[in-house]
Amino acid sequence: MVYSNYHQYFEKRESPRINWMNSEVRVIIISSTTKSKVLGWIQDISPGGFKLKAEIPLTFNDLFLEWDEVHFETFEDFFQLKGQGRVIWTSSNENMVGIRIDHLDEESRKYLYGFLGILPIG
Repeated sequence: MVYSNYHQYFEKRESPRINWMNSEVRVIIISSTTKSKVLGWIQDISPGGFKLKAEIPLTFNDLFLEWDEVHFETFEDFFQLKGQGRVIWTSSNENMVGIRIDHLDEESRKYLYGFLGILPIG
């Protein structure tokens, strides 16, 4: 399912967002353009995207361009997501990057919506 029709809704932050300052949800993102790979922790998540903090100090600006397409996947048994998205912002001083979710496989979409406690759109 592609969420491009719903980005305006999510960007207004009207959707539920879960914040994890000490997240145990590990995720890898891989740039389609530069082939850069970063392993990190999800800091917050909503149906429209998530914030990732890099596992090791690095400058995201050197690895990812804004609007780069990325593939992402989590590794935890208790929280499994797999999909594609885009880099919408980077913060080199905080070691973080914002990822907009463009596509999730059906199982991941159902899991995320259930985890957030919302009804799926469409």
